Amino acid sequence: MLDTLEKNKELLKFNSEGKEPTDIFAEASLAGRNAVEEYHAKHGEPLYCGFGHVAIYPARGRFISFLKKIGIGSKGYKGGYDISYYDIMGREHPLSYTQSLDLKEICCDAFADVLKKYGMTAYGVGMAD
Repeated sequence: MLDTLEKNKELLKFNSEGKEPTDIFAEASLAGRNAVEEYHAKHGEPLYCGFGHVAIYPARGRFISFLKKIGIGSKGYKGGYDISYYDIMGREHPLSYTQSLDLKEICCDAFADVLKKYGMTAYGVGMAD
């Protein structure tokens, strides 16, 4: 599948430019929350602590402009644009304030997978605490 995404990246970028950034963010956030809920139902809340975010490269385009406009994310430490686990989950979700690195990585990976579907270069990043 990754090979297919890479071969069609330009076509996917064109597709993402035609889709509303709010819809992309909603779809990606839902995928992240669903992944966390499924993992939590199966494995509970692992106790290894850490942080998680999604890194998007390069930091430009309609989607990044949308995120900046609504105040989500920040410039990445090593370039690109970062979206925090907390911004993906939302403040109202019961697992929003978990310290579990596993849950944060699962969420960020699922979010990044949706962005990749729209031709963006995105990675889930986890850091142990």
